[in-house]
Amino acid sequence: MDGRGLDDTERALLGAWRAQQHLDPVERRLLELSRHWRRHPSRRPLWAHSLLGENELPARLLGMLLGGAVGEFAVLGRVGQRSTALLFVLEGLIRAHTRYRATGTGEPVEAALDGLRRWLHTRGLPWRDCGSEAPRPNGPLVGAPELRDSHSDDPTPLTALARVTAGHPAGSRQQPINTSRTASGAPLGAVAALWSDDPGIVQALGGDLAALTHGHPHGHNPAGVLGATTLWLLRRHDLETALAQGISGWQSARSTLGDAVRLGRLSPAGFRPGPSHLARPGRSGLDTLAVAARVALACQDDFDAAIASAGVHGGDAAGSAALCGQLLGALHGPTAIPDGWRDRLPITELVERLATDAAVEFGPNPDESAAWEQRYPASDASAPETSTQHYGTALSAAPRSAAARDRFRGAVLGCAIGEALGAQVAAESWDEIRARHGPEGLTGYIPAGHPSGRLGSETQVLLFSVEGILRANIARRGTGPDDPVRHLQHAYQRWLHTQHLSWPRAAGEFRGATPEPDGWLIGQRALFQTRNPGRTMMRTLISFAKGQQPMGTPAAPASDSADSGAVLRAIPAALWSADSPAAFDLGMRAAALTHGHPTALLGAGAMGYLVSRLMFGEDPPEAVAGVLEQLAPHPGHDELTERLGAALRLSGSGLSPEELTGELGTGNTADEALAIGCYAALTAGPDFDVALPIAANHSGHSATAAAIAGALVAAAIGAESIPQHWSAQLELHEVIDELTRDAVREFGPHPPEWAERYPPT
Repeated sequence: MDGRGLDDTERALLGAWRAQQHLDPVERRLLELSRHWRRHPSRRPLWAHSLLGENELPARLLGMLLGGAVGEFAVLGRVGQRSTALLFVLEGLIRAHTRYRATGTGEPVEAALDGLRRWLHTRGLPWRDCGSEAPRPNGPLVGAPELRDSHSDDPTPLTALARVTAGHPAGSRQQPINTSRTASGAPLGAVAALWSDDPGIVQALGGDLAALTHGHPHGHNPAGVLGATTLWLLRRHDLETALAQGISGWQSARSTLGDAVRLGRLSPAGFRPGPSHLARPGRSGLDTLAVAARVALACQDDFDAAIASAGVHGGDAAGSAALCGQLLGALHGPTAIPDGWRDRLPITELVERLATDAAVEFGPNPDESAAWEQRYPASDASAPETSTQHYGTALSAAPRSAAARDRFRGAVLGCAIGEALGAQVAAESWDEIRARHGPEGLTGYIPAGHPSGRLGSETQVLLFSVEGILRANIARRGTGPDDPVRHLQHAYQRWLHTQHLSWPRAAGEFRGATPEPDGWLIGQRALFQTRNPGRTMMRTLISFAKGQQPMGTPAAPASDSADSGAVLRAIPAALWSADSPAAFDLGMRAAALTHGHPTALLGAGAMGYLVSRLMFGEDPPEAVAGVLEQLAPHPGHDELTERLGAALRLSGSGLSPEELTGELGTGNTADEALAIGCYAALTAGPDFDVALPIAANHSGHSATAAAIAGALVAAAIGAESIPQHWSAQLELHEVIDELTRDAVREFGPHPPEWAERYPPT
């Protein structure tokens, strides 16, 4: 019975009946088969993934790992050093990616080197001699007895790592550690395909992984070719296309490898290349890859035949068999490998577990549990990462971890609360505040109807900025421009419309594409309130709407204003990019749409940078120290650097409101407001209730200073940690919550198709 024509109750009854093992033979067999595949992923064919609409990448990844291990095992008669080293490198990449999701930093080559140190320990070297600062090795692989072996058919990796443990710098393509051209580093390049969707980045990373131990281009460049080729295979391309794409990145080897591909392609059906047919059976990475490519193409539907041909010649037979197995495993999945080989390979179950974990970590729904971070800790070593190479990542934007998503939402909500609090005393001196609210000053919303916390104009603009970044990413997903500034300008014109200007008067050049203001946010009529917006903001947006000035840029800004009105609009820059310096740059460019003084531009950049670092869990003092370094190269940074440096130096000193303005200013300019907000956040630590009164109670611009303090503290602790009494009395709290949840969904692993709600214009 297939369930057609049944109502919900009948289907539930039928499901309960079947759950009691009353299944027909076909249903029972399908369940048994499904359970068998879950226990033994290497026996699940690719067609099963396709049938269920699942991504085939996990199966192709497992096929690549098992294929390479079987190829080497078939030649050597044991689990070889290439296979075990590859597993430790993959474990290192999982650790680096886990760290990247949590902190925004994660250097894959450094993590791979840590993995190779653990691998070196399994070769029989005492841990204290493996060059790590950790007291003991950790992770799921280092204790596996099937990975321990002192045999080596190529001493190059061992001697190279021994030099590193003795204090020599790790090898790189730019600074080779030796002149070795052997092929034992080439298989490492395959796992680089997991790190990024960009073939150029994958090719560079693959080469750098092999260059840790192999200094000659013929030793490390083949790993880059293999990485790019594997990337195309994981994308379900045929083997010839994948090899052509991989080879295209190594110009000087195109003749050798291209000949191998051509000969493999022209091989007649059933032909098995023998030793006499392999023109370059050498031991270099280039020669070995050429053999593997030719044999894999000639025997691509016969794994046994391919391994037999690749493993019988006078060169590095184990290396070419391993590479050939990797190619065919990635092409066909694990079931292309005969059962007998999988059953005999001692590490099959271990490879299945690691491949499953890698597919989870690099897939759309990575594991965010504490148990996962314990299984894949960031690093064995406590030393800071030293590499400056930027490899990009599979992550398109920052908030992939649950903590980062919560912190971004907190930054927006904290800003709104801070401005709502500070706006109540924005026009008052400290003496007036103290006279009205007591010796402690203002500590909460002033009861004045419901809700008591009324949104300010800077929060209104911030909400439209968040929507602008969200809509820009929808456009980017549709192969639109990789720059959100025009979308931000459009968002500001929609906000201008809420300030009692008709759309024809507010739209400017955007009216042609949007005859009426569009999107979900503009439909929230409670936003159509004028809350004393800044004169610079109104003047520049109206001038743009009239066609009197183009969009501002840092080189040609829309005004020369230094006021603090642009600082808070930089918060969504942390959402656009996982790279904090990129968030700094976008914050500056967003500010230039309305402001132009270096203090305003750099203040906005600093705000984007700070929120980015705090989202990734960096401590506030470290984030402020980092932004001071980021500011240093920029002309005109002196005022802002001096103010922020004073805020960092004075934090926790218990300044009185009079001393606060004497040391840091009144908050009317961007540098002063940012300094007061930072001082309050640094002094209060994670205590939101303490930070806001510090930033609000003084004779100055209380609204912006408190908004900055609220955003920074909440970016560190997250929205869920903000005391509930603040949001319960906040105007449009539900709109803020819904918009920020939508924003982190858009930048998450599964963005909805919601162009009607958020048009990509």
